[in-house]
Amino acid sequence: MKLTRQKEGPAISVKDFLALKKPRGDFIVEVERERISVTSLDRVYWPDEKLTKFDLLKYYLTISAHIMPFLKDRPAILQRYPRGIKAPMFFQQDTESAPAYIKTVRLVNQEGREVNYSVYTTVGSLVHFVNLGTIEQHPWHSTLKRLDKPDYVMLDLDPKQAPWKNVLDVALVCREIFDEIGLTAFPKTSGSSGIHIYVPLKPKHDYGKVAGIAWALAEEVARRAPKIATVQRSLAKRGKQQVYVDAMQNARGKTIAAALSARAKPGATVSMPLTWKQVEKGVKISDFTIENVPALIKKSNPWKDFFQSAQQLKL
Repeated sequence: MKLTRQKEGPAISVKDFLALKKPRGDFIVEVERERISVTSLDRVYWPDEKLTKFDLLKYYLTISAHIMPFLKDRPAILQRYPRGIKAPMFFQQDTESAPAYIKTVRLVNQEGREVNYSVYTTVGSLVHFVNLGTIEQHPWHSTLKRLDKPDYVMLDLDPKQAPWKNVLDVALVCREIFDEIGLTAFPKTSGSSGIHIYVPLKPKHDYGKVAGIAWALAEEVARRAPKIATVQRSLAKRGKQQVYVDAMQNARGKTIAAALSARAKPGATVSMPLTWKQVEKGVKISDFTIENVPALIKKSNPWKDFFQSAQQLKL
């Protein structure tokens, strides 16, 4: 991997950076003793909302203490939107060049090719990735310490054409099943169209075993609520009322938007940690955006004890 030099010049503090009003051009920000170049701050990322790259950087810096537990020491698949959500995006797995403070790890990807994955390590690394146009944060389900053993299992409730109420009802069926087998589950909005249900795990089992458990759970959800839930991948073969209970994202190397990740969607929505009471009351995707989440998460973070709640799967 080729190392790149940071721009020379004075740096400003995070506090001073966050206090800027509609900045233009480029800055160097000192983030936990790392000098991070941030560029083209006035570039519009969400045209309809008139939100810029600066707005996105400000969001991530403000909520960094809450999101970093879900990113730190995990390989990243960078989904880059360098010109905003309405311009072409691309995926980056292989890191060919980066500043010296960016850690990489050489791994075999899903296609069997060796690539240099970037790794989330510090808030500075997150800021660097966001500056590259990484609106969404997609970490692996495992850390470098136990790379082949995920520390959560998840189900993605994808409505496509199904009503939103059905997504909420399927989420509650998931909770019922997890409760019965003695697992505490944590819901969040996807920030896109559905809900994600996570269970934090003690990293003792490999991806294959965890993915197998996820599939069995998804099948049980579909069995209990066949009118509104299915494991049928083909949209053409699903009923219009059926929510797809997707367990496929638990495979090694797959990623999904992290808790508190911004989404490259209209409204600048966020994948927001929820309480089950919010699900019962009828929470909506549009309730949470990069503009209101910092205040909401400061007031209450339903996932603050997520990793302290790690559980053991009974295989």
